[in-house]
Amino acid sequence: MKVRSTWQALRAFLLGAILVLGVAACGSDGGGGDTDANNNNNNGGLTNLPVLEVDPVETCQRNGDTLSNCSHVFDQSQVFDGESITWTLRIRNTGSRDLKIRNIALEYEPMADGETPPAFALQVADAVMAAVDGDGTFAVATSGNGTEDKPEDLAIGIVFTRYDDEFVRSAKLVLDTDASNVSNGKLSLDLTVSAGFAKIQVEPDWVNFGQVGMNESSEERITILNTGSSDLVIDSFTFNGSEYFTLIVQGTEYVVGSETAAGVDLGEYPVVVEPQKSTFFKVRFEPLDEQPATGTLVLHTNDPTRPEGVDIKVTGNEEVPCIEINPPEVNFGGKKYGEEAPQEVKIRSCGETPLEIYGIRVKEGSSLDFGVVLTNYNGQQLLDHEPTETDPVIIPIGSEASIIVTFVPDAPNELDGNGNMILDEGDLIITNNSFQTDKEVHLSGAGVEIECPTAVIRCAEGDEVIPQTLLHLFGDESYAGNGQIEKWEWGVEQPAGSQSVFVPSHTFPNPTFETNVAGSYMFMLDVWDQTGVRSCIPATYEVLVIPDEAIHIELLWHTPEDMDESDTGPEAGSDLDLHFLHPWAAGPDLDADGAPDGWFDNLFDCFWFNAHPNWGSYDPAINDDPGLDRDDTDGAGPENVNLDIPEENVTYRVGVHYWNDHSYGPSYATVRVYIYAYLVFE
Repeated sequence: MKVRSTWQALRAFLLGAILVLGVAACGSDGGGGDTDANNNNNNGGLTNLPVLEVDPVETCQRNGDTLSNCSHVFDQSQVFDGESITWTLRIRNTGSRDLKIRNIALEYEPMADGETPPAFALQVADAVMAAVDGDGTFAVATSGNGTEDKPEDLAIGIVFTRYDDEFVRSAKLVLDTDASNVSNGKLSLDLTVSAGFAKIQVEPDWVNFGQVGMNESSEERITILNTGSSDLVIDSFTFNGSEYFTLIVQGTEYVVGSETAAGVDLGEYPVVVEPQKSTFFKVRFEPLDEQPATGTLVLHTNDPTRPEGVDIKVTGNEEVPCIEINPPEVNFGGKKYGEEAPQEVKIRSCGETPLEIYGIRVKEGSSLDFGVVLTNYNGQQLLDHEPTETDPVIIPIGSEASIIVTFVPDAPNELDGNGNMILDEGDLIITNNSFQTDKEVHLSGAGVEIECPTAVIRCAEGDEVIPQTLLHLFGDESYAGNGQIEKWEWGVEQPAGSQSVFVPSHTFPNPTFETNVAGSYMFMLDVWDQTGVRSCIPATYEVLVIPDEAIHIELLWHTPEDMDESDTGPEAGSDLDLHFLHPWAAGPDLDADGAPDGWFDNLFDCFWFNAHPNWGSYDPAINDDPGLDRDDTDGAGPENVNLDIPEENVTYRVGVHYWNDHSYGPSYATVRVYIYAYLVFE
């Protein structure tokens, strides 16, 4: 708990939309480091070293000064077949001595005969390439010290030529330097190509409220993702069916009726979702009788692959069959080639009526190494007969049946250019009477010389959660052909700014992990068997963390002098505070201009001392009050404020206050504002 006196609370404050103050002076270099009297840029302690910077800055991920995960995507929609576009990467040196470029290489193999010019080509000044050929180097000067022979800005062009074929192309740009802030001095940049159009994905495509009692109300969320490479625009929708359904689009409610059935044009305020981003709508079900309710919501967008729109089925109080597969995907891992590997797959009837199975097959186009056994495997009884359209296998409510998927790799699998194994892949199709009439189960595996253990990840909370969800991850279902699993090793790629760690450790079989920051979390797991053999293919599991409130605000910060921002305890890190201000706030006049500033108002400033104020209705059943749902006092954050039902025609203010640096010095804060799960400000 924080203990603070009045004079401390009046020391520093932020006024306006968003202001971030540091206790120690940060200078005017935008966070790049302080400059001493000799014009040497210290850059967070990297004294007398070259520091490589890139433009555009979003090309690489950044952790302090360190650059990693660099990439660029060429949009094919910007160029006609046979024509070219050029993207330029600029290299600068913000260190304190010359940056030496030892080599510039573009790694790309033409995909088709006669690919002239190649789809990816390097465009660099002749003088630069002449200098780096052989054992030479090219120098990039520090800022302000450039000359004609040694510039302070190096341009590297990548020329992309579009070809009218089916190949998916990629390349890699590699710079070999003596920079101190890239791994081993090498900057590696992945180059890929996008199709250049919006692509909608909805989850779920069937909203089933199950049983809702008379005069009760239930809400479900429809997540809308844009997996394309240009903005997704939802400009209209139709919704027909039971009048007990209501669609909520960014705070506006549309009760199902003749107007929604005819179509609602969103006009000047369409819903726009940027590439690789998401938003959500809500559907409310308020039945007035016990009759089954059904409806169909159709979203109309600019996705060229869905010109007819996207249908979402909505049901409530309706007995329906449901299918559940365990495991939801079958990953065989690495299996010794020439030998058959079986994997049991269970089919469960999870609905209100029996599940009928009409057929099970390996999808056409899948690897021929996969097979399926339906009735008997080495004496194990499976289904009582092979299902057909006229003679289905019926699985009673709450019951399950088993089948066996087999994998017989005919040879060791090859490796790609990055040393990763190229997998055999396919899908199992289970035709049934649920809403998912053709349920797909993805299959993968690889042939190896010596069988290695198979890593398996299961997450109790599923693959889509809200911020602050504590995930329970399970790796103990991993298995080995040679005895037991003896060692587990977890890894994660988490959103920028997130500092969560595995508890109790990354080597525990079944750890927990707190998802405090919105975004995508990719979990990886490697396992070792009792003979010391490591899994050939790491298991992966992606969890998407999406806010479910109308307003969700995150505060994260980075303190360079804090060597471990993930540790906890009194004064274990710097302490920044998030403030969310109602316009009625009349807090103290901190800047002495004769007018109250609002900050630290005991009623209308939502912050650590007033974490859950009552601003709206006094009815506790109405969720119209903000809440500071996480207060971090020891470094990095996040802190977040949530509000589900904002007031109409009200402007809220957001502030960040540096309460105490605990002797760790300056901090660099990031504020993200999500409106209906869509990131509108960062």
